[in-house]
Amino acid sequence: MSDIDQVTQRCAKCILPDTYPGVMFNHEGVCNYCLEYRPDHQNLGKEALVNLLQSRPKSGEYDCVVPLSGGKDSTFILYYIVKELGLKPIAVNYDSGFQIELARDNVRNACDILDVPLVSATVPGNSQLKLLKQWILLSEKVGRPYGPCGGNCEAILRKTTIDTARAKGVPFIIWGSSSMESLNNNIYSDYINKGEKKELDIVRMFKWVVSKLKALFKDMEKAKKIPGMIYALIGYHAIMFNLISVYQRMKLGFPFRHAIKPRYVPPFTEVNPTFVHFFDYISWDSISHTETLKTKLKWKHPEGRESRFDCLIHCFVNSAYLRTNGITTDGANYCNFIREGRIDRESALNNEKAIVESLRGEIKEMRERIGLKGHGRLTS
Repeated sequence: MSDIDQVTQRCAKCILPDTYPGVMFNHEGVCNYCLEYRPDHQNLGKEALVNLLQSRPKSGEYDCVVPLSGGKDSTFILYYIVKELGLKPIAVNYDSGFQIELARDNVRNACDILDVPLVSATVPGNSQLKLLKQWILLSEKVGRPYGPCGGNCEAILRKTTIDTARAKGVPFIIWGSSSMESLNNNIYSDYINKGEKKELDIVRMFKWVVSKLKALFKDMEKAKKIPGMIYALIGYHAIMFNLISVYQRMKLGFPFRHAIKPRYVPPFTEVNPTFVHFFDYISWDSISHTETLKTKLKWKHPEGRESRFDCLIHCFVNSAYLRTNGITTDGANYCNFIREGRIDRESALNNEKAIVESLRGEIKEMRERIGLKGHGRLTS
């Protein structure tokens, strides 16, 4: 297992460790990711954003929909839309059941102070708890995380915002993702374009099996992974995970053709409504913008943790990434912030260490909450 204690070298510019796949350092100790970093985004600016949001008439009362998690990014977007652009948004919050109370307070405070109506979506019953439990057991059975996360959160949030926009006659959804959240710009492009595939699932599954078999013949060491690959398809926990996911999606109103696809995520629509990626237009200043939220919206965060704190499940994602790559997902994001000059290296490294030190306790608490003991195979 790769973890922060096994790191012997970190990039002299960012905090990427020598345990990260494909990383290399030059004679000055700077990693290849820093040397090759070329932001593919140029902030288009306020004027371009205003022109876009005024390009289509609204048929309802509101100018745009803003998904709101209670984290600093989405809260700042809501603040900017109201105070800087003078628009009238409607906010959407999705609570999987694992949103911390502090994040809920942030959502309520922001909407109350800015006088923004809020649409809240929740999961049916305790389905999210059951889904997370099966995801953990499946991931431990196959020896790796089963996908990026144990829930349908991305899919449900996108569907809820799309449904809200269409029901209210709103032409735009203001989304908070950016290429800053990925070490690889191609990964971000895949994220932006992620949605329904035109091929049938069985076709893509067949291609996946063929590609794995080809890789197997090239490297027989990979044969050890075959049992886990099979279990991830037809094992008990895989079946239960998929069944609970289908149930959850059906209860939330997903069309049947989408509900039966456990990894389906509604695409970023281009019309009716149009998704606008806010940080492609407006740059994020972590220090000054966070202070604005604290003073203007009573925004709060856990001690020593300003990012990604709003969802309790995130500790599993961080732990899995740390185990594989020697750095958390938050730490990987900090690398881009360093390259953009938005955070200094020492602060990023201190934040990463604090996150790592808190993981075991957070995971143990979460496992106990869903009826599992200890820290688990993937987190110990």
